[in-house]
Amino acid sequence: MNTTIKVLTLGACLFSAFSCSDSFFDKAPTGALDKGKVNNNNLTELLNGAYQYNAASWDGYSAAFLDGYADNGYSRNLWDSPGNSVQSNTLTADKDFSYSALYGGIRACNNVLSFAEKSDGPDKAKIIAEARMLRAFLYADLTLRFGDIAIIKEVANDYPDGLKRNKASEVRKFVLSEIDAAIQDLPEQNIKPRYTKAKANAVKARVAYYFGDYAVAEQAAKYVIEHGGYHLHTASDQSRYAVDAAYFKKLYTQSGLDVDKLIKGIFNYQDLWTRDDSPEVILATEHDATIEKSSWMRITCFLSPGLTTKHGWATIVPIQQLVDAYWMVDGKTKPQAQDHNKQASLFKDIYQSTKTKAKANSITPEAQTSKDIDEILKTDFMKQYFNRDPRLYASIIFPFSSVDIYKRGEYSFYEHTIDNYGKSGYYFRKFSSPDQLIARGAYFYTGVDWPVMRLAEIYLIYAESHTQTTGYDAEAQKYLNMLRDRVGMAHVPSTLSKNEALDFIRNERRIELAGEGLRFYDIRLYEDDTRNGGYKGLDAASNVMKGQIFDVINNPGALLVWDKRLELLPYPTSALDKNKNKESKENNPGY
Repeated sequence: MNTTIKVLTLGACLFSAFSCSDSFFDKAPTGALDKGKVNNNNLTELLNGAYQYNAASWDGYSAAFLDGYADNGYSRNLWDSPGNSVQSNTLTADKDFSYSALYGGIRACNNVLSFAEKSDGPDKAKIIAEARMLRAFLYADLTLRFGDIAIIKEVANDYPDGLKRNKASEVRKFVLSEIDAAIQDLPEQNIKPRYTKAKANAVKARVAYYFGDYAVAEQAAKYVIEHGGYHLHTASDQSRYAVDAAYFKKLYTQSGLDVDKLIKGIFNYQDLWTRDDSPEVILATEHDATIEKSSWMRITCFLSPGLTTKHGWATIVPIQQLVDAYWMVDGKTKPQAQDHNKQASLFKDIYQSTKTKAKANSITPEAQTSKDIDEILKTDFMKQYFNRDPRLYASIIFPFSSVDIYKRGEYSFYEHTIDNYGKSGYYFRKFSSPDQLIARGAYFYTGVDWPVMRLAEIYLIYAESHTQTTGYDAEAQKYLNMLRDRVGMAHVPSTLSKNEALDFIRNERRIELAGEGLRFYDIRLYEDDTRNGGYKGLDAASNVMKGQIFDVINNPGALLVWDKRLELLPYPTSALDKNKNKESKENNPGY
């Protein structure tokens, strides 16, 4: 990879129900290098180690779980993620919520900086700038999760007086000032998989957006757009998707549609998650097609047993609330609300019929679905999936959807009686790449890189920030329409009020970035009157975290609940117990 930053995977440690080692917060790295003998190579090795924490919370599989903290996804097992405890407001401070791991990354960055200060190597300034970028990104995530946090700039083996927390406003100011300082010493050209001015501005755009500093976010996003050299991903050769394309073509029945353009749009979008070195990707988790550097999570953790010939656990799945957020094909209308009891009854009829016939024919339900697919598409249950935003088809596998890209000639069948089918009826199509596969034992591994930040997000940040600062004009619409053009959809409405436009852009953001780990932060931003630009809107947490999650046959998942305490996560009890600073012993309100 030449244009994206390498992000090493921290794995489930970040979002496990159990904390990572509490020693992250206790001690600095010891027994390492003699500061008097450090050289440029030593510093580079230290920096490489710190890069494993870059964008840690938004890193691939971990990021998808964050959507299960909000109204986009559901993870049924607490040992996979505490997300459903956040959704239902039953979380407690005995969970870590990445506090230790994020501070561990800060400690690693401080270690790099402490050695760099003693160095006179040729790359000193750039290494310091990269370490400051890494650290700033970690601090941004910490303050968005926990609010007030301690800013630590020095390496120490102990904190005898404890650590006093800095106010969230101080942390935000510190983060943006660190990024600005780093940008001065970063290169302009995207040559190595390291931070550059454009990549640093992309991070600046994201964190300034979440801090509610829309003027700064707008300016940083514009820099990336004009100087980053990125452009939206498209798939010139779509022959590999021919069978799935034929299926989706049957779903576009509305008159007057350019169906071929819409079908091409599906795979322009889906293909992004199957390729390395996409021109759209700014930050990425890097993998290779080797056992040592590949990921088993892309198949095992996103797909059900019916969608893979090896292990499929479906540990984080999209939910009906997300499916219902996708536009109709006109690009401005939401689907008509469905009665979930009626829909469940309709699904049950298809399910039971398919199971009965499969048993009589001595074949699998998936194989029977393949035989009956044309009849199934005529049922009332399937009407909800017709004439929809191409990104729905590219992002989510719904019941009886073509999955030829995974299993030739087959269709998704939701076996609700088996836990590993995910407990919603839906799966993330966009992440579960079948490319660069390695079969080993009971698992498939894939060497495909995982996008962490991409140009589409920058377009959305720019459009919303510009609407906040200037208004919803042709400039904001231009970048939204670029996203629409990529998927073959109609352009966005041009005559919306400011608040109508904010609601519209926020839903567009939800659709475009579904499952990418941002929805948890988004709904809290909209809820917070100090950061939302004066308008909560339809997608504020108090408006969307309501009601019961059901699967397609009406089995309940988590109960979505909102409480003001959920604006912030609790400091872990382990950290509170060890902090000797009396002013920092209290937890966040409500915990």
